[in-house]
Amino acid sequence: MLTSKVLDVLENNDITIEKSDNEWMLEWYSNAGEDMVEYVEGDNDKDFVDHFSRLADDFDADEHAEMWIEARGKVAGVPLTIRELIDDADDIQTFLDKVYKELKTSVYED
Repeated sequence: MLTSKVLDVLENNDITIEKSDNEWMLEWYSNAGEDMVEYVEGDNDKDFVDHFSRLADDFDADEHAEMWIEARGKVAGVPLTIRELIDDADDIQTFLDKVYKELKTSVYED
């Protein structure tokens, strides 16, 4: 079970968390308003932080922006300019790295 150390970090970063089968569903909005949903495993704080680390490491901002290029103007909420897509993807990476550092500090250094 996750403790308040992890839950507080997520809440402070406006990430909602919900148990989904054997993993946790995390949801938040990017700076451009993209509804981000990711899944992280972990039955305890350290496992969760380790899996979140992989989520942050595996995120590819270029791939993420490229995925949405063809959807511009066709899918609600997708930024219209490539620049905004790129900036938002970079912001998502920065956000994931920031949250990981906060989680790591909270769980491993407290």
